[in-house]
Formats: sequence, structure tokens, C-alpha cells
Amino acid sequence: MGLDERLGGGVPKGHVVLVSGPAGSLKSTLVYRILFNEALERGAASLYLSMEQSRKSLLAQMAAFGMDAGKAKTLNVIDVRGLRRELETNSMQPHWILGLREQLTRYKRELGCDLLAVDSLDALYALTPFENPRNEIFQFLEEVRDLDATTFLVSEMPADRRTFGAYNVEEFLADGILHLRIKEVDVGLTTSVRRFIAVLKMRGIEHDMDYYPLLVQKGRFEIVTD
Repeated sequence: MGLDERLGGGVPKGHVVLVSGPAGSLKSTLVYRILFNEALERGAASLYLSMEQSRKSLLAQMAAFGMDAGKAKTLNVIDVRGLRRELETNSMQPHWILGLREQLTRYKRELGCDLLAVDSLDALYALTPFENPRNEIFQFLEEVRDLDATTFLVSEMPADRRTFGAYNVEEFLADGILHLRIKEVDVGLTTSVRRFIAVLKMRGIEHDMDYYPLLVQKGRFEIVTD
């Protein structure tokens, strides 16, 4: 609640959006919720690629936030083990970036793909022996665009890093950036940890760049503006 209003209606169709933030900022949960709601309310064909968690672990985590996978029939979740089985042939190790491009094309053909999430870029990079990272990332994102899907790319952003992607190129190639951050706030004798969200970039949309509190309570996600 409140995100569409910050975006003048929502994320434009076909955009590639970088979702960056530190551990614990709920990047994965926010992205999954977007795909879940689109599948639940509009029957959108959605594909969530989990490069870090197993499918079972991810679905259990999301169920704890009130998102029962059984209710969103058009949301497909594939984890890294499933991808590895698809990519590996004989004893050869897969080239993950190249293989993923091919698999995404096949998933699009077989499952449909109105919305796509890759969680996370950092995990994908860890599996990929880059020769020319910037060039290969550029090619990968261009092929993702060719899928004609609205895409969310989760990016880990440690507190000591100022860039939103590991190679300082993702933020320029992406159409949008959603930044989640965590701030410690002193409340009386205790210190409270609070989450904030901002739309730092979204091509084709006039938007503010303020950070707003992101409240998550009993499965309800809300951006507080008052």
C-alpha cells in the first residue's frame, strides 16, 4: 500500500527495476509480494528465480507473511537446484549467465512470464566466471528486456557500499531503482530498527525521492507518508 501512489500508478510494464538494500531490509519479501499480488489479483504469469534459498524455504518464509503459494496459481518459483539440473549437461559446469538467458526464453515460452524476479544478482554473479563483467551484465540485461516482462533484480547493498549494484553499472542499465534501507532510532531507553523505502529512479515517471517508513504488520505492507 502506498507504493503505486509514489509511482503515479505503478511500475511501467516492461521496466527492469533494481531492488537494492542491506540484509534484513525485506528486499526479497517485497519483490515476492509484488509478484504474488499480481498473480492473485490479475492472474499474471510470474516467475521468481531464487538463487539463494531453496524453493521450500522461500515459500515457508513467504507463508509466514501471509502469502500462501497455493492461492497464486500463476506464480512459479524455481530455485538454484532446479536451475542447475536444467543447465548442467554430463560433467560440464554450466555457464550461468549464458545458460540463464536460454532458460528464461524457455520459461517464457512454456510458463509465460509477465513478471520476473531474479533473487539475487549477487548470488548469480558468485556462480559466474566473468571475463568482462560490465559487458556481460549489459548483454544479460538486454536479453532480459527482450522477454517483454516487468523484471525485478534483487541486489545486496552492504552498508559500506555506495553503489546499488556490485559492478557499478547495474544502476545505469536499470530503468528503475527501489532502495530499501535500515535505520536505528532511539526510542526512550531502547533502540528501534526501522525500515525505509524510496524510489530513486523510474524512467518515464515523475516521482519524489523521499524515504518513507515501510511498515510490515500481520502480512500488511504499507508505506507511511503522514
